[in-house]
Amino acid sequence: MAFRDKRIVIVGGGLGGLALMNVALTCGITNIEIFEQAREDGEVGAGVDITANANRILDVFGLKDTLLRFSSPKLPYFMEYHHYKSGDYLGHIEEAHEPHARLIQRGHLLQALKEFLPHEKLHYHKHLTSIEENNTSESAPYTLHFGDGSATKADIIIGADGIKSKVRREMGIGDSPNFSGQVVYRGYVDYKDLPEDTANLLRTVVNFRGPKRHIICLPIGNKPTKTDRIGFIGFMTESLDTWDSENWVSRSTIGDLQDHLSEWCPQVQHLIQGLFQSSPDGFMMKQALYVRDPVDRWYKMKEGEEDVGIALLGDAVHSTLPHQGQGVAMAIESGVALAIILANWQGNDLQDAFQFYQDIRKPRTDEVTKTSYEAGKLGSSDDPNHFSENFNPEALMKRMEWVMDYNLLEDLHAKNNGRMAFKDSWLS
Repeated sequence: MAFRDKRIVIVGGGLGGLALMNVALTCGITNIEIFEQAREDGEVGAGVDITANANRILDVFGLKDTLLRFSSPKLPYFMEYHHYKSGDYLGHIEEAHEPHARLIQRGHLLQALKEFLPHEKLHYHKHLTSIEENNTSESAPYTLHFGDGSATKADIIIGADGIKSKVRREMGIGDSPNFSGQVVYRGYVDYKDLPEDTANLLRTVVNFRGPKRHIICLPIGNKPTKTDRIGFIGFMTESLDTWDSENWVSRSTIGDLQDHLSEWCPQVQHLIQGLFQSSPDGFMMKQALYVRDPVDRWYKMKEGEEDVGIALLGDAVHSTLPHQGQGVAMAIESGVALAIILANWQGNDLQDAFQFYQDIRKPRTDEVTKTSYEAGKLGSSDDPNHFSENFNPEALMKRMEWVMDYNLLEDLHAKNNGRMAFKDSWLS
């Protein structure tokens, strides 16, 4: 039935790949493995906001409790706005969606998504170097080669290996990413390192909006597990002229960030000092923000084969800027969608299955990519002293309604038209 007997290899053990594997195993696909280039203990990352549209589907597939263990409690507001110089309260967006947003450290989120996966199916420190097509009947259709000299066979390959995707390049997609004009500084601040008033203020999501830059503070984790702290995210407008790293993610002195924010309010200065307290060497993560243009085709079939091919998901095919907090959610949605389709497709035509996956996901991810770019422009304004017609709590809530209210499982059910075996219990 469907493609459950195929050997499926996921390249990339990030959030999209792990979401895919969780749901694939639940749906009866067992011959599936992940190959991730990072070391198993090498991923730390920043704070992550998992929004209602992603939580809704993760809960259906049994991941609610493990996610809640390390995530924030329900917050009073979705986001609160404060003036960058005075620190004065400007307004807020209500948390109007269920399940409520869950704020969690990326490392804890990865841990939660791996909790129920067989360890032997997860392979780390596997840097993909090439994909070889095999044309003899005695061999599997694909051989994947890795930097350590090892190799593995596959009938279906899923490229979930990020915006610099090697799988994407192996498919012949050779476009270049676009620099957004901004960099983001990321770090953590412990509540104990802040004055009491500032610490209390930052128990909800707070946005300090300044001229061509803005700061978002995420209250990640929770007190019972002693994981509660502030995920600091600072979007700064910078050119790449002074970028001295070959990578898009580098480390920068906290002093560089401080130079951007020297005239900002006392609460922001407290955060800067908290970043120094949390960093033994005075450095923090800095990332140049890139995004790729949408592509017309998300998959490639092996010539002459009905049920053999390669598909992409997550940043490998629908990267987005982080200004709506949807990179994680889009990867999870796509991973879950592809798992359900592969496990429940009626028939052996993989191209039809991949096309259905693309038709379900591409219009939504293209729009998220577009609106996230727009949100970044609104968030880092030339005139941050006033709300505007397009940037005020009511307008911002309306901008996000279509994102948050979306239910992937309802969409799959509505557009299925007999293509898949679909469980009504997924809709409850």
